[in-house]
Amino acid sequence: MADGRPNPYIYVTWLTKLIAGENQCEWSSWFKAHYRYEKLSSDFNTAKWTADHNQLLHRRKGELEKMGHTVYIEDQNKFTLKGKTGIDLGGKADIVGVNGIEAVVEDAKTGSPKNSDHIQVLIYMMVLPLAILRYKDMKFDGRIVYRDQIIDIPHSALDENFKSKFRDAVLKIGGTPPAVKIPSFGECKWCDIPPADCAARVSESVPAVKTDLF
Repeated sequence: MADGRPNPYIYVTWLTKLIAGENQCEWSSWFKAHYRYEKLSSDFNTAKWTADHNQLLHRRKGELEKMGHTVYIEDQNKFTLKGKTGIDLGGKADIVGVNGIEAVVEDAKTGSPKNSDHIQVLIYMMVLPLAILRYKDMKFDGRIVYRDQIIDIPHSALDENFKSKFRDAVLKIGGTPPAVKIPSFGECKWCDIPPADCAARVSESVPAVKTDLF
């Protein structure tokens, strides 16, 4: 069974799909923020993903270095940001390139483009200057690096509307009242919270039903 955390802890990627509207079950992120638990095993090929991601990351690191950037990757960009509400936000940006007063944060993605990729980079753009002394007062632009394209995200995209959505999501997921539980096969099949901790978990898709209507 799950053990309660001493204080709420949210990893950046637990927010991105909610803010982007790709996931609807707020409760799964709320539960992860408030509890440690034994995760379900997955069919996801972690070894292949790690190898593919690492290859893309180091290719991009080399490209930025050739352009004159000092580059920091993964654990060099790991952070925990402690909010005044007692909620902690953690994460680590794939790539940060610094060239004089210019700074860019990049996230390497080996899958198909998603709106949540954009959200993830925006969060890094916002919190890195607050969470890591090396980047204090820097004004970040962002990029999503896919295998066959690069999407630029200007600093101007980090507006008050996004910051408001981010704060609302953090307070909802890190807050004391349990968030809304909306189980569905499409989301549950990717969720690593076991049935012992979520009795509402959906394990089968809805079968097709025949009709004479059309």
